[in-house]
Amino acid sequence: MKKTVIAAAIIVCIIASVSALQAAKRGISEGTWFTGEFSEPQFASRWGYGATDQGAINKVTSDSDLKIQGKSSIKLDTTSGFDTWVYFPNTKDMDIDASKLSAFKFQLRSENKNGWGGDPWVIFRDMSGKSAQMNGTSNRLATTLKEWVSYSVPLGDEAEKMAAATTAYLKIDEKKRGAPNIPWLVTIEPGFDWKHIASFEIHADTGGYGFIMWHDGVEFVAADGKPVKWWLSSLKKPDLSVTWAEQFPHYPRYSVDYKNIYPELSPEEQKKKHWPDEGEDIYYEVHVKNVGFASSKKTDFICTIDGKTVKKATIPALKPREETIVKVPWKWKMGAYPFVAKVDTSGSMDEISKKNNILTFQTNAYTLFAICEKGMTEQVDAVNNIYGSFSFEDWLRGATVDTMNRLFRHSKYDFAPEGAKIGVRVGRIYVVDKLTNDTQSKFDLIACDGGWSYPTTSSPEYCNLANSYMWALNHELTHQLGIIDDYQFDFGGQNNKINGKGFGQPDGGMMGGGHVGNNTQPAYADIDVAAMNMTYGHRRGFFGEYLFNVPDKNILILKVDGKPMANVEVEVYQKSMWDGTMQGEPKHRGRTDAEGRFELANRPWYPIEGAREGQSKPPATGTERLTTATGCTLKPNPFGYIDVVGRNGLFMVRANMGDKWYYEFIDIGHFVCEYARGHIKEAFYTLEMKPE
Repeated sequence: MKKTVIAAAIIVCIIASVSALQAAKRGISEGTWFTGEFSEPQFASRWGYGATDQGAINKVTSDSDLKIQGKSSIKLDTTSGFDTWVYFPNTKDMDIDASKLSAFKFQLRSENKNGWGGDPWVIFRDMSGKSAQMNGTSNRLATTLKEWVSYSVPLGDEAEKMAAATTAYLKIDEKKRGAPNIPWLVTIEPGFDWKHIASFEIHADTGGYGFIMWHDGVEFVAADGKPVKWWLSSLKKPDLSVTWAEQFPHYPRYSVDYKNIYPELSPEEQKKKHWPDEGEDIYYEVHVKNVGFASSKKTDFICTIDGKTVKKATIPALKPREETIVKVPWKWKMGAYPFVAKVDTSGSMDEISKKNNILTFQTNAYTLFAICEKGMTEQVDAVNNIYGSFSFEDWLRGATVDTMNRLFRHSKYDFAPEGAKIGVRVGRIYVVDKLTNDTQSKFDLIACDGGWSYPTTSSPEYCNLANSYMWALNHELTHQLGIIDDYQFDFGGQNNKINGKGFGQPDGGMMGGGHVGNNTQPAYADIDVAAMNMTYGHRRGFFGEYLFNVPDKNILILKVDGKPMANVEVEVYQKSMWDGTMQGEPKHRGRTDAEGRFELANRPWYPIEGAREGQSKPPATGTERLTTATGCTLKPNPFGYIDVVGRNGLFMVRANMGDKWYYEFIDIGHFVCEYARGHIKEAFYTLEMKPE
């Protein structure tokens, strides 16, 4: 009997050792091997959720009453009206080899009074974050409410074959291709690795608000039909994060005065220093926090700037949610020097996530503050984020500055082949019990270029999109950098008292307009990137001043069906910055030449047309030119005074040919982009005119 027990113990030890070795090879040292469904009750706490309906309330629980196999199902109860999903595991580190597996299977049961917006879709993400998406084509949920529906999703080679079939199907003209003859439309990101699946997501889209979805029998299946062994990492680990850094001494952004409508700096403001001097001694306070659920061990810290080590330190053992600060000195150099701070540089500590062990930014990055209600931090701390951690600080930088920096580089144009030069970083984080109208006035925020307040009431949005792109939040933060709402150029036909035509920007970027060109969404539009690069190297505080940068000479080339509109009558109307209409007399009038060219005359920017008496006084420097501290010059130009919000930045051009009127719109973004291309002295704009 004793020999049997000893033998059994040896076998258990061998199995445990093999399992540990397998796990270690995959970068995991603490966790458990399982075989069976992901929908069993012991795994319910490891499911996450998301929704594009930013204010939706979502709840994921285990349901032992409604199930079709095993002990329970996973129940999603949501108020969402749009794309909503569950994912597993919430650490996104399963690292399962699905390259030779047969299928990913699951069953769904729903209660939904609003109807479904199509079949569910599944997204697999590999350990590098790349994705493979499978969209169902049968819409079986719509006809099977309150019934269990089985799904089987292809993997590996079968999925790759279906992706090729999907590509062929989508190349067929939409009017001719009909319904697909494959069960899944598959899109696989280049470089996606089937051997290292980190997580899966099951999505559904409803026709109205609110539904309940049960998920059961969720599992990967081997070629022989048997369930697959999989690894679930432990959450009882530390998690060191280099969360943010504050620069000292503080220097203010610009404080701009608009009392005369145009932007100006007071004499006192003009004397202020906004950057450190070259060679000045400065320092950073780098925040390191244990955002995990177990105490961390003592480890190292290294910080480099421009590739040179400027600080080495020891991070003490930290309890969960405990923080320490490392002081990093540096002699200031103006420019975009890479700042890199890292903890546990050998990677030896077993943590929930390794992605947050490093903080990087460029030294001249704009700084953003964050004022967070305590209730918000508590809720966001409970949700896994882009970094794979459970930390509102990691969520904050992942959802905001990291995303913005990625889009700055991603949004490339002929005049900006490397994208926008600027960078942003989190420069201050304050946690308060409650946000009030005067909360911001209690802190020294003038040293930051912008920022945002994060109330508890917005927590559902932050949690729902903790692993997704937060368009609205990044849009608002970009305003903090002085970039306008590009949709200010949009124009409703009801406000056009000349011919009733309207204007829109269908290929606009994340600021609501402009043109994204060949960039994939989300992206900053051409005018946004032009603006960022024009004012690069200057602190923020100004807003929309880049619109002043219009070429000296601007010539329209009018065409119909590609042919010049030669010697025709031309009228140019402008959208009003005061009431948003086009009416009255044209701002420009004349005739084209034999090549269809029409030069727009430059109009004085001052006095400001439409301003009330006493509403604006001329600048002390004179009215010929007004140059901002950021290097943008307002001078005589075709628009007259250029509103920094963009409200009067739209022309409608009309031309009469053969007793028939033609028209087209052109917004000031085209002029600014030509300036960015280096066409400062003279620029041409071709308009393909449409008949009225």
